[in-house]
Amino acid sequence: MILIQKRYRDDAEEINEGDIDRVEITVTMYKKVCCGHKEKKVIDLGWISEPKDMQLSNVKEYSIEARILSVFIEL
Repeated sequence: MILIQKRYRDDAEEINEGDIDRVEITVTMYKKVCCGHKEKKVIDLGWISEPKDMQLSNVKEYSIEARILSVFIEL
């Protein structure tokens, strides 16, 4: 079972791992720079084949297409 907890929420959504062949994870980070501005950095962490018993938190959004779960995490 894959548990996905969206940002600022306490409840987690359950996804059956039998419906998923691969999980692709992308992380977006913000870094403070001069004068109160923020710099955005997007990092593709890669993918996990045959996922089992995962718990992901701080998920901004996710989608399932062609048995691939794409997860976008924002820090």
